[in-house]
Amino acid sequence: MKKILVLLLCAALILTMLTACGSGDAPAAPAETNTGSPAAAGDNAEPAQQEVTIHLFHQKQEAQEAFAQIINAFHTEYPYITVEQEIVTNDPAAILKARLATGEVPDIFQGATDTMDIARGGYIMELSSEAFLDNITDEARAASSFTDADGHTWAMPVDGSCEGIFYNKDIFAEYDLSVPTTLSELKTVIDTLEDNGVTPFAMGFKDAWTIKPVSLVAAASAIYGKDINWDSKKDSGEASFSGSEDWTSTFEITKMVYQHGNTRTAFDTDYNGACAMMANGEAAMMINGLWALEPIRQINPDVNLGMMAMPASEDPKDTKLFQFPDFGLSISASTEHPEECKLFLEFLTRPEIAELWCSTSKLFSAVKGVSVDFDPLADDVNAYIDAGMVCTQVDRGWPTAFGPEYESALSNYLLDLSSLDDILISLDTAWDNARAASQS
Repeated sequence: MKKILVLLLCAALILTMLTACGSGDAPAAPAETNTGSPAAAGDNAEPAQQEVTIHLFHQKQEAQEAFAQIINAFHTEYPYITVEQEIVTNDPAAILKARLATGEVPDIFQGATDTMDIARGGYIMELSSEAFLDNITDEARAASSFTDADGHTWAMPVDGSCEGIFYNKDIFAEYDLSVPTTLSELKTVIDTLEDNGVTPFAMGFKDAWTIKPVSLVAAASAIYGKDINWDSKKDSGEASFSGSEDWTSTFEITKMVYQHGNTRTAFDTDYNGACAMMANGEAAMMINGLWALEPIRQINPDVNLGMMAMPASEDPKDTKLFQFPDFGLSISASTEHPEECKLFLEFLTRPEIAELWCSTSKLFSAVKGVSVDFDPLADDVNAYIDAGMVCTQVDRGWPTAFGPEYESALSNYLLDLSSLDDILISLDTAWDNARAASQS
């Protein structure tokens, strides 16, 4: 009996010791987990992609929602890549230059009229050998805003736009007005509208940048539609602003528009106010870029709009619509994520993505085979394109520093602060200085 009791006590003691060894401070065996590494997942597993964030810098406020949709679709396909968009509408060129100077260069940024100057500074990755550019139309690729004379592409064109005269078709029909093709016909339209108490032009010159499109649509017909190489002739001394009848005409047409609209309130009305005038039928015409279509439609989706070119002479053949590749994207030469940036640009050239972009932004596509019927007004633009009555140059090749000087000259002329002769002489000097600065 005693032997049995001793055996039972020994068994209890051993059991207690074993229990103590399995608890307390002793570490538990690690659970099996898949870390994503080849060793943990097996010899045939691929390593997990490293999380990457791309900074996208642009000024297209009206395209914010379109970009958001595209970025979400891109992230679905490439979940390890996050694209963060930064939209800067107040002097974006100056802000971008400040970022370049401090080394805070966005991974991808908007290509504009200063793309070539930035490229000369070594800040942009050259793209001409990238396969995704084969998806872009030849006309868009050749645009001087994005591709230099040696065939080097510094920004990928995304869409195409135009600048012209928005007009209210119902108002024109009410007074039996036709689209003018000569300068005298345009003056007749203006006189008829004013005789019937209708404001011809809506102007939002409180935002000074809105003056420039008025002059550009005139220059498309008066200058660049006749001679697409005017810039190079100016550089070589064969052409000038001063003494030019065509530049004189361009400025005079700009003043004509100013004198036949909401002249008293033009410099107190901003861009959105001018769009509202057009949307509400408070003016028959407004001169701006195609980007103004969306804010006008947001106010009045049913307004019956057309688009026409600015006549600048008595020859209808001279009347050209300013139509051009508009929005482009460049990749920073110093980005830490070049391949991911290229993936995003390639994604934008896919037809379904291009259609989403253009139908939402109400612009023409730079991608081959993509035709979006985004608005009835597009038929008017396509008619000019099909007839070859377009001009693709104007300010696209201007030296960057010349732009502010030109805009200032326009305001001075409209407000009679300087004579036109003095203004044109000053523009020659401003051009030469800006061109020299861009090449230094």
